[in-house]
Amino acid sequence: MSLNRSLLRNVYFYDAANPGVILGGLFRNGSITEANFLDILGIILIVEGNPLRVQERVLGHIVSRTDTPLKIGVYDIYCDASIRVENEPWIPRSISHSATARDDRFCHEVRDRDRRCVISGLINPEAHIQADNWSGFQPAHIFPPEHESLWTQCDYGREITDIDDTLGTPKIDSCQNGFLLGSGTHTKFDQYLIAVNPDDNYKIVVFDIDIFGLDGRILDPVCRNPDDPRRVSDQLLRWHFRQSIFANVRRVREPIFEHDFPPGHDVAGEILAGPYGQERFALEIASRLRGFLKDNRFCHEETL
Repeated sequence: MSLNRSLLRNVYFYDAANPGVILGGLFRNGSITEANFLDILGIILIVEGNPLRVQERVLGHIVSRTDTPLKIGVYDIYCDASIRVENEPWIPRSISHSATARDDRFCHEVRDRDRRCVISGLINPEAHIQADNWSGFQPAHIFPPEHESLWTQCDYGREITDIDDTLGTPKIDSCQNGFLLGSGTHTKFDQYLIAVNPDDNYKIVVFDIDIFGLDGRILDPVCRNPDDPRRVSDQLLRWHFRQSIFANVRRVREPIFEHDFPPGHDVAGEILAGPYGQERFALEIASRLRGFLKDNRFCHEETL
């Protein structure tokens, strides 16, 4: 079973030339400004011609590049040329939380750098850190490791500067491709329901009902200190934000995958019967195989 992202939408936008055909929409909590909305439209829409004019349908308000909070409502997009919706593929990901073995470099370095959920700001007490108690905190990859082939194909490793692939740790497992999150926040981040906009002072944007009170917060500076060679990559945050826009705002909304299956449930059958069934099943296998190979590598090194 998958959930429908569009059911909560309270902002909608249409091509003024075809006012009955929706181009997209989103759930606005409050942090999205008019300038943010124009930037989002720049990601979603392809226009050849003059700049867009965005107008609220009922009151006729013209959206401008200001920090004024975007109002809930219906917006019409005016343009002298045709408007098309960007069809760049959305990249689904498995809800596979990172391994927490003490030897795992990614896990260790993310914990050592952040020491807190960098989105909520919740700090792991020093006494817990000294006792190696990280309950409720999970290291999260920004770019999903189960898509390592895409990572290689698009050369995202160029954004990683703290390690070299030849050192035995793939660049995709650099702490520059991750940060520490609370467990619930991690799940929503993997579902593209929470994202960080590095081009707006690292503002947190929540595309769902904001049950954790995170919308509008700023990503904790501890993970993005420009003087720290382990700082999180802006470009990878930008990739995740763009994917979140595709998932939540584009006309054809993407599903929110079920991940908490009860004992005895036919997990494989449920996945295969749902949207992106074959692809998601392959991702789950890739994720588990990757963890198995990492565990075997650790055991092998222990015996040497």
